[in-house]
Amino acid sequence: MNDMNIEKLQDLQAIANVLHSVLTVYPESDLINTFKQQDIVENWPKLLATDPDNKGLTHLKAYIDQWTDNEEELLKLKLEYGVLFYGPGTPLAAPWGSAYTSSSQLLNDHSTITLKRFYAANNINIDMKMNEPVDHIGLIFAVLSFLLNKAAEEPQQVHFQKAINELLEQHLLPWAYRCLELAYTHAETDYYRGFSILARDYLLYLEQTFELTPKKIAIYR
Repeated sequence: MNDMNIEKLQDLQAIANVLHSVLTVYPESDLINTFKQQDIVENWPKLLATDPDNKGLTHLKAYIDQWTDNEEELLKLKLEYGVLFYGPGTPLAAPWGSAYTSSSQLLNDHSTITLKRFYAANNINIDMKMNEPVDHIGLIFAVLSFLLNKAAEEPQQVHFQKAINELLEQHLLPWAYRCLELAYTHAETDYYRGFSILARDYLLYLEQTFELTPKKIAIYR
């Protein structure tokens, strides 16, 4: 990570911000209109440039191109977000780490407590306007964005680099790939198919580029 330039760190932060916006809350027209106006597909940072990465952009382009900002489209997308990440009932791609790392699949279990300790040790305050466990994948992307920004602003401070590595190795990578795999499998729109692939490849890029070793744990979902 020491050899990574500021521009690349800023690109990685921008992706983390987008994934936070997409995965944390129900979709709104303003967000999708912004993606369309800013040509998100054309301007998406080129990371692995693999077939899966290109496939993700192809899915997203197909959705953005047909988007006309009408209520029926938005309602369908909101319903899909609920089924995948929220409920009612058990979400098909539960966005909370403890849903994967706990043998009982209970929320706020041991892995959530461990993540809270990591946040406290690194003076990271989570804005809990929503009643969500702190190990929600969208919230973790927000924390990652914050740490990447700090690493870009203060590249001489190895503390931020170490915090990024620990966040990914210990608290996100062990279960996030499974979450995103389920999201892709159950998605019915190219919007969530695309972002599921792009999020997975983004994490894979971080894992390879930062030479990370994700913690090996049992996955129960």
